[in-house]
Amino acid sequence: MSELRDVNVPEVIRAPRTDPVYNCHAYLTKVPLAAIVPFVEQFTRPGEVVLDPFAGSGMTGIAAAMQGRRAQLADISVLGQHIARGYLTETNPSELRAAAKDVVREARKALGDLYTTKRATDGKRTEMARVVWSFTYVCPACSQSMVYFKHLRKGGTAQPDACPSCKGEFVRRSWPRAGDVPVQVVVRGAEGKLVEQEPQDLDRAAVERAAADPRQSQVPSLPIDEHREMYRRSALGKHGLGETKLFFSPRNAIALLELLKAIDGVVDDRLRTKLRFAFTAILPRASRRYQWGPKRPLNAQNQTYYIAPVYYEWNVFDLFLRKVEAAIRADEEVFRAMPLFARDVAGNVRYEVASADVLSHIADASVDYVFTDPPFGSNIFYSDMNLFQEAWLGSTTAHEREAVMHTTGRKKDGAADRYEALLRGAFSEAFRVLKPERFMSVVFGNSNGAIWGLVQRALRDAGFESVPVHIAILDKGQRSVKGLNSGSEGVVTVDLIMTVRKPDDRERDEVKVPVQAEAADLLDAALTSLDEERARNPSYVYAATVREAIRRHERVDHVHLSDVLIALRNAGYTLDGKTGLLNKPVSARRLRAAASSAATTVG
Repeated sequence: MSELRDVNVPEVIRAPRTDPVYNCHAYLTKVPLAAIVPFVEQFTRPGEVVLDPFAGSGMTGIAAAMQGRRAQLADISVLGQHIARGYLTETNPSELRAAAKDVVREARKALGDLYTTKRATDGKRTEMARVVWSFTYVCPACSQSMVYFKHLRKGGTAQPDACPSCKGEFVRRSWPRAGDVPVQVVVRGAEGKLVEQEPQDLDRAAVERAAADPRQSQVPSLPIDEHREMYRRSALGKHGLGETKLFFSPRNAIALLELLKAIDGVVDDRLRTKLRFAFTAILPRASRRYQWGPKRPLNAQNQTYYIAPVYYEWNVFDLFLRKVEAAIRADEEVFRAMPLFARDVAGNVRYEVASADVLSHIADASVDYVFTDPPFGSNIFYSDMNLFQEAWLGSTTAHEREAVMHTTGRKKDGAADRYEALLRGAFSEAFRVLKPERFMSVVFGNSNGAIWGLVQRALRDAGFESVPVHIAILDKGQRSVKGLNSGSEGVVTVDLIMTVRKPDDRERDEVKVPVQAEAADLLDAALTSLDEERARNPSYVYAATVREAIRRHERVDHVHLSDVLIALRNAGYTLDGKTGLLNKPVSARRLRAAASSAATTVG
C-alpha cells in the first residue's frame, strides 16, 4: 500500500454512541467503532498492524481485531488497559451468567441484611431496588433545615426558591449543608412492579449499621488532593470529598467490597477478567454520582466528580447482573464480526501501559497505520477521573505524563508549552514506528484556534506532510461531554479526523510554514460545503472552517468558535436558545454576508 488509492471514507461520519460495545463500559471521549472501522479498512490490509498511542479503552484495537488486523496499543491509563482487556476477553455466555450469579449469591450472603427493607403494602421483608437521597440545607437566616427533595418545584424540575420556615431566598451555593437523608425507597411489589414508598425506621437503622460497620476501613480508596486539577474544578475541598470512597454510600461501599472479593475468588482467568470488567463498569452508577431525575435517572457525569442534590443509592447486585448481560451483548458484536483467523485476540492485540512519546517497545518502521485520539487540551483530566475505578484495581495512572493543559494551580504556567511538547513527542514516535508512505489519522476537537495551531505544528515538526490527504468531520451523535450545545455554550460538539502521510526519505524537502488564513473565504467555503441541516449547527460550521484552513495549508491559530459565532450573528443568523442551532437570515446572500463579517471578527 505504498500508493494511496482513492479515499472512500466519507467526509462527514456520523457514529452515534449507542451501540452495545460503546455503552458497555464508560470511558471519557471514546471513539465509536463505526468511526474507526472505515479508516482501518481504507488504510490497511488484513494481517497488518494498527497502532494507537493514545489507546484509552482500546476501541482502535477492537476495531482492528474485528477487521482481521493486528494492533499495538499504548496509553498511560491503567483503567484504559483494564477496560480493553475486558472487551477483548471472550467468554461463554452461559458460563459467565452462572459465574455472575455465584459471586452475587456469595456477596449477598456476606452483606447480610443491610439491603433489607419492609414492603409497605403487605409488611413483607424484601431487598430494596434503590433509594433516593437528598441533600439537606440549613437556612443561614433562621437556622432551620430544608430537605431539598421535599421542596422541589414544577414537578421536580426546579429547585426550591425560599426557606420553608422564614421564606428567605434559597441560594444553593451559599447555604451550608447538613447530612444527606433518604427520601424514597423503591421495592418490587407483590406483582413484580417497582413501587415507591417512604423510608422506614428499618431503612434508617440499616444505613446507621452500615456506616458503623468495621468493613468500611477495608473499602479501597485513593486521595483526590489539591494537586489534582479535578480537586479544584469539582470543588472537592468545599464539599469534603477528598477521597474516592466518600462517593459511595456506606451500604454500597460494603456491597462492592464483598462483590469484588467474590469475583477475585473465581478460578477461571477469563471469567474473572470479564467479571472485573463488569464490576468497574457499574461503579459510577453504584455511587452517589448517579443523579436522580423526576422522569428518569440522569446517570453519572463521568467527566466530573459532581454529586447532585438528589441522587440514587442503587442496589449493587442488580446493577452488576444487568451489566453482565450488557457485556454478553457487546461480545456478540465484537466476536461475531471477527474473522476466524483473528480470534486469537491475546496474540493479535497488545496493550502496553506506556507514554505516547516513549514507545521504545515498538521497532522503527514496523507499523502499517496509526489511528489515535489524543486528549483535547484542557477539556478532560483522565488520570484524575480514573482514580474512581483505579482505587478498586489497585494500580493508578502516572498522571505526570498526561497530555493535558492545566488551567489552575502551580501547573498552569507553561501548560500549553508542555502539552505541545508531549504531542510533538507522541507524533514523532508515531512517525518513527510508521512505515514510509503510510498514514496516520488523528481525531481532535477544540473550540480554540490556538490549540488547533498547536496540533498543526506538532504534526509538521514530527515530519508528516503538511497537507492532510483526508479530513473528515466526526459527529458522535450527542451534543457534548457536558450535554450542552455549541451555539449557546461555546462547546464544540463534533471533531475532525485528519489523515496525514509519512513521506519517503527521498521525498522530504524543506518544511513550509502555513500562511495566514483569509477568514472570509474560509467561512464562505465552510458554509457552502455543508448541507442545509448541518449548516445550522455551529459546531459543524466551525469544524468545517478549521478543516478548510488545514486543507489549504493555512494557519488556524486565530479561528475560534466564539469568533465564528459572532460573525454569524453579525450576518443576521439567530440562535435558538434551547437547541443551540442557527436560524438562517432572511437575505438570500447569507453565505457571503456571514463570510464578509468574519473578515474583521475572525481575521
